[in-house]
Amino acid sequence: MKKILITGCAGYIGGTFCYEALKKNYEVLGIDNFINSTDKNIKYFKKNFSKFRFVDLDLSISGEKVKDIFNDFAPDYVVHFAGLKAVGESETKPDLYWQNNVLSTMNIMEACLSGTRLIFSSSATVYGESVIQPISEKCAIKSESVYGSTKISSELLIKDYSRTKNIEAICLRYFNPVGSHKDGIVVEDYTNKPNNLMPKLIEVIKNKSNEISVFGNDYNTQDGTGERDYIHISDLVAGHFSAIEYIYDNEENLFKTYNLGTGKATSVLELVESFNRVNSTNIKIDFTDRRKGDVEVCYADPHLANCELKWKAVYSIDEMCRDAWNAVKNDT
Repeated sequence: MKKILITGCAGYIGGTFCYEALKKNYEVLGIDNFINSTDKNIKYFKKNFSKFRFVDLDLSISGEKVKDIFNDFAPDYVVHFAGLKAVGESETKPDLYWQNNVLSTMNIMEACLSGTRLIFSSSATVYGESVIQPISEKCAIKSESVYGSTKISSELLIKDYSRTKNIEAICLRYFNPVGSHKDGIVVEDYTNKPNNLMPKLIEVIKNKSNEISVFGNDYNTQDGTGERDYIHISDLVAGHFSAIEYIYDNEENLFKTYNLGTGKATSVLELVESFNRVNSTNIKIDFTDRRKGDVEVCYADPHLANCELKWKAVYSIDEMCRDAWNAVKNDT
């Protein structure tokens, strides 16, 4: 069975992918330093899967250790999720984001051997405030935040190493992952002052405030709130396995970027209304000022991934909202 090295395996996205990889009987070596996660998922993986190993490591400051791990494990695939991802926080802590996101990518690329197959967790934030909607991979790359700059820089690093070191690489540009795997094992953390909308919705139900702050209602959109392309976490994870299949079959001078999104724009207000409707909740909205670094509209043209990766998002907004709440509603 093939071996996968997964960075950021303790988190929401990396953990969900790790869970699916283990279910598919891959041998997995996970790496995380818990800077933005807990050991909850790691404990579950260790207890339930014999083919899971874990290393607690800060990838950004341990280059030689990273090389030793790669040489020892000899992965068939590297899937690099590790990274901080809050736009607002990146504006106040640029040094933290540059070190954690970019230096970790540099150390991973240095550790990769010739012929390594790598999948990178990138973001639609690399497109900035795009005037072209929906956004295709041909759209200009520009940054509107420190977080966006670190993703662009990481992609450029990977592209250069792919060319000079014969590394097969795919960068997957996520739009807005939400929801939970239907097994309810890995969920997005709603307990630690979440920055993203879906865990915030869950947080305000759990703390019984039933009111959420929405940043801005004066955007040039249909209802005045920002519009995003929300994608179910299970669709997102499926996109990674499609990329793994593609990278296995196409091994010559490969560096590709793909959008992972539904191709549909949903406003913040529409998502809140959907959550209330399908989960019989009554969350109220308190509109506040826009948040620095947020863009007005951002949704994907996923045609390239549909055609080349043979992948397509299938879950609806209602399913995203229902699955997110079902996974945690019985938590105490």
